[in-house]
Amino acid sequence: MHKDPLFWHDNITNFEENDFQILRVLLTILDTSSDPRALAVACFDLSQFIQYHPAGRVIVTDLKAKERVMKLMNHENTEVTKSALLCIQRLFLGAKYASFLQA
Repeated sequence: MHKDPLFWHDNITNFEENDFQILRVLLTILDTSSDPRALAVACFDLSQFIQYHPAGRVIVTDLKAKERVMKLMNHENTEVTKSALLCIQRLFLGAKYASFLQA
């Protein structure tokens, strides 16, 4: 997991490459993986994208991520649930109001 804010600040525009292919891979992980660690990391990375990209909230919404992440809110693994909750909070609140949320 990349938790360093400097990493996200420096690399956030890389997510735009190839029509947001990295985000699409994260969404594929949410759809297909049963590994709790992979699911938690994918949710966390989506939440970081929402936090650091100026249009992150809109882009993630357009990619229909909300429904996929919402399904994980009741996951048996607490790390998955925690990361899914953080992602949904940031998605609903947007970066401006969700900056106080702890990862």
